[in-house]
Amino acid sequence: MGERGQTTQDFAIGVSVLLLAVIGAFVFTQGGALSVYQGTSPGVEQPQADRIASYIVENYSVEGEGNNLSYESGPRSLDASLSQDEAAGSTKKLNALVEAAGVDVSSDRRTDPTVNVSIVNGSTLQAGARTPATDGGDTLAWGQYRQYEPVTSSRVVRLTGYDCDSVCWVVVRVW
Repeated sequence: MGERGQTTQDFAIGVSVLLLAVIGAFVFTQGGALSVYQGTSPGVEQPQADRIASYIVENYSVEGEGNNLSYESGPRSLDASLSQDEAAGSTKKLNALVEAAGVDVSSDRRTDPTVNVSIVNGSTLQAGARTPATDGGDTLAWGQYRQYEPVTSSRVVRLTGYDCDSVCWVVVRVW
């Protein structure tokens, strides 16, 4: 009976089919391995949101107490600073925060990113929501909020002058 071994052509065709199948599985599947690195907001990247969140924690923390933000005590408090920055522009953009954090020039589309900063209480997160906390009827959120999918960065903090249920989160959204 004609026994035949594997030829070079058989090997090349088999390896090619295998490689095409593996590449197709990674590239063409919804939510594949490559989509993790793609932002949904054009021109805005994760390091911008991370840089703003880190800037807030580093510059608004009470001296000697890491991740304990000065919320409403003094002119360098988070509430006073972001409210003043938000009121300075007609479009509720946090231009001073964007400039101070150094993200005004880090976009590949060369336009200023739109930033939203909110404080979310730990109990709200446990309930499965990211609704901003309220303080005396005022929502603890600054900047524009868009309905598009943002690039998001969060930091766990405590606030002076506000009672967080266990902890609060600073959530920075960038579009």
